[in-house]
Amino acid sequence: MQRAIAASTLGTLATALALAAAAGCVANGGDESIIVLRNVLAGSSTGSCTFTSEATEVGLAQGALDVQRGTGYLFGAQLKSRITALTGQEDQRTIFTSGANIDIAFPNTTVFSDAELAAFKSANLLHFKSPFTVPLHPNGTVTDIPFDLIPAELAVALQAKAGFTSVVADASFRIVGDLAGGEVTSQTFHYPVTILAAGLVLDKGECALLAASFVPRVGNACNPGQDGVVDCCSDPRGLLICPAVGTKTAFTGASGD
Repeated sequence: MQRAIAASTLGTLATALALAAAAGCVANGGDESIIVLRNVLAGSSTGSCTFTSEATEVGLAQGALDVQRGTGYLFGAQLKSRITALTGQEDQRTIFTSGANIDIAFPNTTVFSDAELAAFKSANLLHFKSPFTVPLHPNGTVTDIPFDLIPAELAVALQAKAGFTSVVADASFRIVGDLAGGEVTSQTFHYPVTILAAGLVLDKGECALLAASFVPRVGNACNPGQDGVVDCCSDPRGLLICPAVGTKTAFTGASGD
């Protein structure tokens, strides 16, 4: 959607149209100058925590988060600017993002009381801004920006809730940024995340008792515990190491024993 140009006189309107034609692009300010394309699965082509900003990256239509690790949900937003620019004007037509304005709701559920939802809201866990600054270049360039969509504090609060098993969160957000001194935004992007008390993070026991040759499932390469099963093991302090790193070695025995 492009905002209409308001003008009180034909002269003002003509000037505005002339400036827009000279730039050859979407107006500087307004809604939906940024397009959110998808949530990118990190490492889909490399197996490591990397974002390649390529249109061929694997996208996820919905997410899942196990709260056992106490981490939030990492969203890998693939963005594209709707702004176009003539050769030599690319820098002036670059959007500088400032973050994502996020709202989290739990529709059609009785998991939480009104008092609990009010407490989450007062703690800024349901409505907040996830800040980041990344340039979005014009002319259809694709850029990946990871940010926290579900805060870790919310995951910790759910983990501590007696009887909690699972709930579906409707997370929606708009990317905001600056273009030549004017604010621009993306469309509102809705993304469901199933939050689980358990199921994705699997404890394989002590790392010292796990073979060094053990190959764990890694889940999400950037945030183990979301969007896939991760095998973990506990270190001498009892802390989970995810993915698991086995340290048990085969005993060969000393000669003469």
